[in-house]
Amino acid sequence: MRHFTFPRSRTVTYSGAEAGCVLRGVAPGNRGLRLRVLEAQAKGHDGPIRGRFVILDAGDGKHADSLAGLLGRAADAAEVLRAVRANSPYCVNVVNANGLTREEEASDQGEG
Repeated sequence: MRHFTFPRSRTVTYSGAEAGCVLRGVAPGNRGLRLRVLEAQAKGHDGPIRGRFVILDAGDGKHADSLAGLLGRAADAAEVLRAVRANSPYCVNVVNANGLTREEEASDQGEG
């Protein structure tokens, strides 16, 4: 199995993201997750993304089934965490800024 590594410096923690930007999961636990942020994400924050967003694709990672009920509607990080922890009580949030990158940057690295 081939493992991809993604430079931490390309994550939303370091780049930030404008409102309307599509983000993609690049960590093992959120691989394939795609979401559109409805509020800008400031650089320097590595916790859960802030504000509301729309999950476009739950991906194929371990938490995809838990996220299925949130597809296509506005949600926030707390709501995502509740959904994921129903099946994985000790999970770190799959929408943390340090595990997400702008979709175009993921494609540049062969992720998309």
